[in-house]
Amino acid sequence: MSEQPTGAVIAATDGSAQAAAAVRWAADEAVRSGRPLRIVHVQPSATFGLPDIPPPEADEARSAESRRILAEAVGVVGDRPGLDVTTDNVLGEVARVLRELSTPRDLLVLGRRGRGRFAELLLGSTSLKVAGTTKGPLVVVRGDAHGPRGEVVVAVAFDLDQTAALEFAFDAARRRGAVLRAVHAWDTGEVFAPYAESAPVVVNPMETLSKLLEPWREANPDVKVAEEVVTEHPAAALTEASRRADLLVLGTHRRGPLGHFVFGSVGHATLHHAHTPVAIIP
Repeated sequence: MSEQPTGAVIAATDGSAQAAAAVRWAADEAVRSGRPLRIVHVQPSATFGLPDIPPPEADEARSAESRRILAEAVGVVGDRPGLDVTTDNVLGEVARVLRELSTPRDLLVLGRRGRGRFAELLLGSTSLKVAGTTKGPLVVVRGDAHGPRGEVVVAVAFDLDQTAALEFAFDAARRRGAVLRAVHAWDTGEVFAPYAESAPVVVNPMETLSKLLEPWREANPDVKVAEEVVTEHPAAALTEASRRADLLVLGTHRRGPLGHFVFGSVGHATLHHAHTPVAIIP
């Protein structure tokens, strides 16, 4: 059994309904893991959004809007006994600030879509950069609101180090009292790892999956594990598996040539189509 998570759960908000859903999810996770919740709003610099108001009036208007957004986010959290909640207004460019906020000890939580510049975060190229450059775990809250489904799904590749993703997934399943479903998917005629363009051919993938998970089962006897091998494209298989899950956990590649973690094309597709929050673990 792993130690209690340290650091904070950091929820980014821009005042949108999607961000509010992310804040609620982050608050629930903070309570489950016994960590503090930090709610952050990134206030744009320059005169973005207020072109007709001269400084310093524009600065004060933006600051007032930021205070309103943060106050609304605190209202979304509500009264949760024992939960330590702080707020922070940070001046800067959204993607850069969020990357800088990410640390290996903290859990960064974002909504699927937002408004204004924040909306760009998970709609195009910016999302790919954020998903591949965070220093710690990132959760993108998406999918329809639903009650507990009782499963945490983790994607398993055979050619990558799965330690961080499996540790996160086992912890998440334990805290929820959920079944951990380990899914390995490969397309007909050619084997694919979930986050690589190619993978080694495996004669018996179910046996390989069981052997890979054996030490994890022994170390986590309190977590029920289900194993699943699917002969389908990984993006489609993981998207389908997310329909019955409370959380989908994806790992990333090792560091790329520019020193960034590489978030593969299958991961991108899954992020955009999953029916539940997606955790991206470097």
